[in-house]
Order: sequence, then C-alpha cells, then structure tokens
Amino acid sequence: MSVSPQKELVNGEVWYEPGEKVPNVDKKLFALQNLCTDCKICEVACSLIHSPEGELNPLWTRIKIEHAPTVETRVSKDGFGFTAEICHHCANPPPCAKVCPTDAFYYDPVTQAAIIDQDKCIQCMECVPACPFDTVFVAPSGEVLKCDLCGGDPACVKACSTRPEMLNAGKQYNRSSVLFFEEKAAFSQILRRKPEERDEVGIMQAMLSKGKISSSA
Repeated sequence: MSVSPQKELVNGEVWYEPGEKVPNVDKKLFALQNLCTDCKICEVACSLIHSPEGELNPLWTRIKIEHAPTVETRVSKDGFGFTAEICHHCANPPPCAKVCPTDAFYYDPVTQAAIIDQDKCIQCMECVPACPFDTVFVAPSGEVLKCDLCGGDPACVKACSTRPEMLNAGKQYNRSSVLFFEEKAAFSQILRRKPEERDEVGIMQAMLSKGKISSSA
C-alpha cells in the first residue's frame, strides 16, 4: 500500500554546493512565554496543511506544545505553563542539515528555510538528535518532519488565538496571540511594548450599556 508524501509549502528549490555560503533565515517563528494555554490550534492548523490527505492528526505537525512545569521562567508559580517547541531555523546550514549523509536538504528561495527532500532522505534519523531544540519530528510513515515556514505564511501563526493580557505577574504582555512570524529585531520591539490594562466587557454588561435589558433583569 503506497503512502502519499507529506506536503511541503515552499516557493521553489535552491541547492548550495558544499562550502558555499548559505544566506540565513531573516523572519522566524517566535513565541511569547507563559501565554500558551495548550489549545493546540497551531498543531491542528499545521497538520491540516502538511498531512498527505489534509487530515487532522497531531502526528503530522511540525510544531509541538509541551507542558513545562519545571522551567521557572516559562510557567506560573503554580506550575501551569506550556511552551511552543518550534524550529529555530539555525544559522545556515543548520545542524540537522550538516549531519545529513545524503545532502537531502535544500533551501526555500524566499524564506531560506532548510527543507528536506524526501526523495533523497534515507530516513537514517541522524538529523533528529542533531537538532539542539528537539524540533525535528518523525511522521507516522517514517518521514522526517521539519518546519518549512509554510513558504513565508505560517499557518500556526494565523491560527493562534488571542490571549488575555496580565496573565503573567512576572512579565506582562499586551493582549495578543502567542506565536509571531517576525525578524528578531521586530519581535524584540513586541516584547518591550508596555502592557495596556483594560476591562473585559461581559455579555450582561454590554447589553446593559446598550439598553437591551434593564438592571432588574
């Protein structure tokens, strides 16, 4: 029984000769610490567009949400916290590509993300432990999964839900999503934004202000 290959969302292929300088990735995925609520919508979106048949299956995702109860800088004092395990798109060529015995990695000409050519990959799995961030995964079919940045329009970022501000007493954030696709300097500016306090208007309060119901209701 043949298995359809995973889908790579790229803008073409660029191959570099050994020793040739490879441009680094400018825009990467970043995540705000201590705001993730483990809804896994990012995993759903990633699996839907990358799985062979467009199935909702977390085993096909290239981003993982992990519970991190022991990392003090990322969780609350009660041990509630989740981290987004995302590819860091290390300086090219990345460690995963350096150890590949078949030179199966090529580069997206737009994002410069390192992509795995499944036709050249022999599934030796050398790239999996080579990743310093444990973000090279293995699909149910045995194929190696690595973030391709969706060709420059990451589905996980578009799907990430808005989170409430003032969630973390140690580090406040403006009301925003958790995931960002930005250059490092731009993301640093996001981290430095001064949080804005605001009231969350409930349904009852909104109806009262609109005169839809009376206070006696």
